[in-house]
Amino acid sequence: MTRTFIYNFTPPSLDPFPGATIALDVSDIEDAGIREVLQTPGAAYGAWSILDALLAPTGAGTSFLFRQPLGQAREVKVALSGLFGRFVARAYLERYFDLSVFAHLGNQVIDLDRRKQARIKRLARGDLPDWIAFKSDLTSLTIAEAKSCHDPGGPAKALARAWTQAGRIDVTVKGQKVTVKRIAVATRWGVANSNPADAHLSVRDPIDEGVPIDPQDKDAPFIGLLRLHVANLIEPLGHAELAQALRTLTRQTFPRPLAVARPDRAGGWIIPLGGDRHIIGGV
Repeated sequence: MTRTFIYNFTPPSLDPFPGATIALDVSDIEDAGIREVLQTPGAAYGAWSILDALLAPTGAGTSFLFRQPLGQAREVKVALSGLFGRFVARAYLERYFDLSVFAHLGNQVIDLDRRKQARIKRLARGDLPDWIAFKSDLTSLTIAEAKSCHDPGGPAKALARAWTQAGRIDVTVKGQKVTVKRIAVATRWGVANSNPADAHLSVRDPIDEGVPIDPQDKDAPFIGLLRLHVANLIEPLGHAELAQALRTLTRQTFPRPLAVARPDRAGGWIIPLGGDRHIIGGV
């Protein structure tokens, strides 16, 4: 079921979907929530079909309004607001920017390809942005941060905080800054028969130009982030060894000899993954 938010985008010239409102399908938000939770350490796969039951029963195409405030205690309200805000922001970025790979951040400096010196560099103290994301065709490298609030005055303050956080890192290759999009997404929740009564989604999205990168190195950040993305997805599904092998590839200093997948006697395949081997597809 589709629900809408009052919409604001800065700068308007870069808005992928100009208009006074923006629509998101509740099931898309729930699906984004599953992917987001699945990539969180310690998470296990499960269903997340709860949002629709929390929304006011006003029908498809109406405003994204909760039936009741998200909890009474401030701690509960802040926790749920932040969690749902990430889900909405990720669903928005997936639908309107066609981003499909989302790597979570957690360290001060993260190696993406140590051999090609591709890394994430911290610029300031404080929490890092939520994601570095990009399209499936290895384009549109995006640093994104999601915030949410119940501020009666609107999402402007939350958007400013998100924008500050999105500026705390650079992606570099051999010490040179790579061109990225920095996107801050702020949601102001609305509640039926209460205040605030309208749901808002505000976005800030300028492009931060970097220096030209050697064509031989330009894919290094994308491949490194893709490895981290896949590792975070498969580890909760029981593939811890494979996830660790993917993370190890980002930290290798010297290239390994080219290893080729080959069939085994059981009808499966031996797939070289860095320092280990995994057999898949056997019968």
